[in-house]
Parts: sequence; C-alpha cells; structure tokens
Amino acid sequence: MGLKEEYIEFCKKEPIPLFSQYWWLDAVCGRENWEVLLFKKGGEIFASFPYFKKKKAIFNGVAQPKLTQSLGPYIRYPKGQGYYKKLSWEKEIMDYFIDNLPKYDFFDISFHYSVTNWLPFFWRGFKQTTKYTYVIDKNSDIEKLETNNRKRRRKKAVKLGVEVALSDDVEAFFRLNELTFKRQQRGMAYDLEFVKNLYAQLQKEGAVKMFFANYQGKTVSANFLVEDENTVYYLMGGIEPEFGDIGAMDLVQYESVKYALSKGKNFDFEGSMVESIEKYFRSFGAVQKPYFEVTKTVSKIIKIRDFLKDF
Repeated sequence: MGLKEEYIEFCKKEPIPLFSQYWWLDAVCGRENWEVLLFKKGGEIFASFPYFKKKKAIFNGVAQPKLTQSLGPYIRYPKGQGYYKKLSWEKEIMDYFIDNLPKYDFFDISFHYSVTNWLPFFWRGFKQTTKYTYVIDKNSDIEKLETNNRKRRRKKAVKLGVEVALSDDVEAFFRLNELTFKRQQRGMAYDLEFVKNLYAQLQKEGAVKMFFANYQGKTVSANFLVEDENTVYYLMGGIEPEFGDIGAMDLVQYESVKYALSKGKNFDFEGSMVESIEKYFRSFGAVQKPYFEVTKTVSKIIKIRDFLKDF
C-alpha cells in the first residue's frame, strides 16, 4: 500500500480528529492535493502528519485547506511511558516529520489543541502563535453553563415563536452565511459549489448537520456542524441582519450544543481571535483551549514582502 492507503487504514483504527481524517481532506481539497507522513516502528504506525500542498503564485506551501481548523501531528504513545519518555518520543516523531516534509517556501499549520508540545519545531527554526478555541465538555449541563444574558435571548426567541429544525437546504444556508460575510465586510474563501460538495461528501460519512431557525415563515439563521466520534464542531453560521435581535442564532447554537451532549460528544465552537465573537462563544459556558499555529518562511521574497507589510 501507498502512504495514503496506509493512512486511511490508520484513520479507521485511531481516534484521529475530524480535520485530519482522510475523508475530510478528500472533501475540502481533493485526494490528489493532500499528502501524509507516517512514523513507524517495527512496521507499525505510531504517528501521522497530513498536510495540504498549497500553491500561491510561484510559491509552494505546506498549509491547511479551506475551513480546516487544525492539522499537524497525531501521536500514539506506547503503554507505560513516563513523562520524560513521552517528551523524548514526541521529539523523535516531530524531528522525523520535519526532516521528511517536502521542499516548501512557507509552512503554516495549526495543531489540534490536544498537541501541547511544539518545542521540537521551535528548535528547528519554526515560530508559533497561540490561538484559542472554546469547547463545551461532553459531560456538561448546558442549563448551568449559559450566562443569564444568553438565557434571556434564547427564551426571547422561543417566546416570539422561533422554531429550530434540522434541514439539508445547502443553498438556504449559504445565502445566510454569505449575508454574514457581507455584513462584516469580509471576503469568502469558498463558494456555493464548494459548500454543496462538502455537504454531500460529509453526508456519506454521517458527519454533518445543519440547524435552521424559522420565524414567521422565513429562515432567519442557521449553522453548519461537522462531527467525528468525539466532537461536534461549529464550522459555519449565518443570520439575516434584520432579525439579529430576536435571539434566533442563540437558540440555534443552544440546540446544537444539546445535540452534541445528547450524543456524548464535546462541542467545539472553533474559536475566534475576534473579541466580540470570543465573548459570544464564552457566554455559552465554553472553556478556553489554546492551540498552536506553527509557521516558517523559507522564501526570501516572502520574508521581504512580510517585512515591508509589517513596516
């Protein structure tokens, strides 16, 4: 078997996070556009490092595809390892991955928050930015986690007659998602066809749900959830600006968290470094989880461009 075929079998045996699953990578970038490194001992796979081969103008990068929160290393640990041995094991594996990466002009990968040690990359000239996601533990009681303001907004929506239901209307979701980007004056990195294809691919894996809020016969807010065996992730969302004050999105998120907890899964808001969004996620009682964005620039042209941009 080739590396990808071996990795597919590895994914079927190990609790690989969703964004590193082979079927996720197939959906967001195509089978031919991602690669994987495998660390083996005695013919047995102990660690993996999938990555997206990104082409930007004349430059080649090791990066993440669209809508992908994290990639980076997944590591299995031999039984009975003490702390010292654990760190030595991580260094051996990460050194192997660094040594076997393809030639690149830039490297930009965010590690899953379960990876707490990036020192081997630091020692090899990489840089790191700490970012945050917000997670509700699968054993939580959402009724006890919400802030009072969040409860008031949710109850307001119910009182007004807002109803939440599952739907597979991708076009309706995309319209709301697009409105949100326009309101925030941000460009979208994907289009309707991309989202349609993503939904279709994830449906085959039983890994996608969309919750819609309906008010007076109109769809006013929605979210797009993806899930693996451990976690439900809030991937995308959207809302009609004129209905932003009725609490519809609050109700959608509440029902989404309830869905995750009912299946014995964590709920990951995917985080944000935007202050207002961070406050919103935190108001549901989610716990802050730091994760590492690890970068390295090799190209002198990109280094000069970045220096001038910062200057």
